[in-house]
Amino acid sequence: MHRSSWIALGLVALAIAGGFWLVSRHYRKQPVAFEASTRSEVLALPSNPTAGPIWDSAVTLVHLGDFQGAAKLFAKGGSQSAADAAWPQAEAECWAASGLPDSALSALERCLLIAPLSAQALATRRTCRLGVGFTMASTGQPWKGRQLGQAVLQDFPGDSEATLLLGYSQAMDGNSGSAETLLGRLVQEHPGVLQAYPILVQCAFWRGDAEAAKHWINELTARDPSSMGISAFRQKLQAMQSNHAGVASHDLRIVCQLTCPFGLESEVMESAQTAWNFLASQIGSQPTLPVNILIGGHAVAPEWAAASFDGQVHLPLEAASDPSRRETILRHELTHAFLAAVGAGHVPLWLNEGLAQYYQGARCTKLPNAASADWLDSLETRKTFLDLDEERAELAYNYSLAVSQELMELHTSTTLAKYLENLQNGLNEPEAFQKAFGDDYPHLSARIRARL
Repeated sequence: MHRSSWIALGLVALAIAGGFWLVSRHYRKQPVAFEASTRSEVLALPSNPTAGPIWDSAVTLVHLGDFQGAAKLFAKGGSQSAADAAWPQAEAECWAASGLPDSALSALERCLLIAPLSAQALATRRTCRLGVGFTMASTGQPWKGRQLGQAVLQDFPGDSEATLLLGYSQAMDGNSGSAETLLGRLVQEHPGVLQAYPILVQCAFWRGDAEAAKHWINELTARDPSSMGISAFRQKLQAMQSNHAGVASHDLRIVCQLTCPFGLESEVMESAQTAWNFLASQIGSQPTLPVNILIGGHAVAPEWAAASFDGQVHLPLEAASDPSRRETILRHELTHAFLAAVGAGHVPLWLNEGLAQYYQGARCTKLPNAASADWLDSLETRKTFLDLDEERAELAYNYSLAVSQELMELHTSTTLAKYLENLQNGLNEPEAFQKAFGDDYPHLSARIRARL
């Protein structure tokens, strides 16, 4: 399988979830396989000062097109010549040619322990990282896709496919604003990256922005008029334009997706604008694009979730109709919208959920029992709470609030604003955190643990 087709496979996988199936089309134009004789000429193997019978046998398998068999032989030879980086590099090339980028990356890591990667090995690592990244982003792990895209950009600054992966991952993570910013800049600099346009169309649909959707559909039509997704996009645009427009302000758009009591959209707008103004004053910056609040619509979320945010706020009709709960819930969900927009999509889950509770007005007055303290260790790497039952989710949220509350009581909102600015400027999250707060997560969690 041609290595560039891995990206196609990752993007095709999203078709099942009903998203950006069109994006893969342009990659599928490329050949997905070579005849063995042609492929062996394309496959670049390094020179090897410790070559011998095993190496020669592996090279023979390469010429026969048995890349997996060759990779296994190169791995065997590498175990016997641990100081020669040529073995794991050759192994990586064969795994890559077999369409197994994870195995190729593992071999390249072993190669890197012996010597710096050659230009060819760096190129192979780039291709494999992109392949794995698009697959991860398409199969429920967009944060991993984003990490791999960032890793590629460290080696190849300005790489258009890595930037596409970052934007795609942001979109799959519900951060449509960040995705649009990245991909809008990408197509401005590289208008021929056709895969970006359908994502930009879909992000505009998520935001309920018919004008932006129309613009990107027109751009896609002009650059790839044969795209079979254009007709579906235009039908969706027509349906959006004919639907009830809801109530809108500069910051927000409220749309009732069910039959709502008269005036409810305006009441929700008033509560949401109050919540928005509060968060803007506390966080110090705000989204530049309006945020949609859909009344009566549900994203994929467990029963215990009062509402949800996936790039839009999904507010159940019952919560929208209850003035005593409405603003509290909106503060929570709009905090997610603020952090997604002004934190470049990099605010970790524990801080995201902790701050959402903190700004809704919750405070942790009693910590959980010390027997559950291992949650502190798992919070830093946990990427979702939605897979938990209600009892375990409550524990996760309690610890997230406890750590975030400790952080906010030690610092000011100005410090938080500096942290978010660091993220926008491209610092990786741990460095952005330490530069702003002068601490790291292990020390912060240790203080919480001391209270248990």
